[in-house]
Amino acid sequence: MQAEATYLKLSQQILEQYADLPLQRPLPSEHELGALFGVNRQTIRAALEELERRWLIRRVKGSGTFRTKRYEYRIGPHIAPSFTRTVRASGAEPRTENSKPVTRPASTTEREILGLSANAQVAVLERVRFIDGAPVSTAVSVLPAARVPRLAAAMGSEESLDTVLRRQYGYTPVRQWSQSRLASPPAEVAKALGLRGRPPQILLRGLVSCAESGDKLEYVESYLRPDVFDVVTEVGKW
Repeated sequence: MQAEATYLKLSQQILEQYADLPLQRPLPSEHELGALFGVNRQTIRAALEELERRWLIRRVKGSGTFRTKRYEYRIGPHIAPSFTRTVRASGAEPRTENSKPVTRPASTTEREILGLSANAQVAVLERVRFIDGAPVSTAVSVLPAARVPRLAAAMGSEESLDTVLRRQYGYTPVRQWSQSRLASPPAEVAKALGLRGRPPQILLRGLVSCAESGDKLEYVESYLRPDVFDVVTEVGKW
């Protein structure tokens, strides 16, 4: 059996050495780690790249290398389609920055997904979500404008869309369908998430409807950082 590569052993040693390091405090520099473990910088770099591939650390340009904490993001038929509520249930406190909703004609794809007529208008809401001050997710929601009149006035700059749909419009949002996969994000999403390059992120697509009326309320596309979230989809009972 081939011996384990030096950088793989080193990656585990680094992980164990700094297991208790606060998430907001950076690891020592590559030079400092090399001196501590008695290896060259190339080996240290390979070990850190291994940990980054496993989503156990995150390197931030100009700030350093940080341990990561991953949160379960649960999706299921009986789980509210709310980022805020889902993340809070996993033990984190999210913050959302909402853009001002804009109204425009629906595209062909949007009309098909939301069941809209040829001349229908949609309200588009863009959001960036944060945990502990770090950007962890983006989302673009497309809603039939006729079902959310004056959304721009109803939506606060940091409010949950799920909360507004319930409070302002009296809907009970539920997932009609959901899809998740790894996908390389657009450049603007990579920039919003503070990514180095455009590595694959978790792309969530879904359709949200009203539980009582069956009205289609929201088509949403979200990107979630895989070094922060572990998406768990629950189907049926076990």
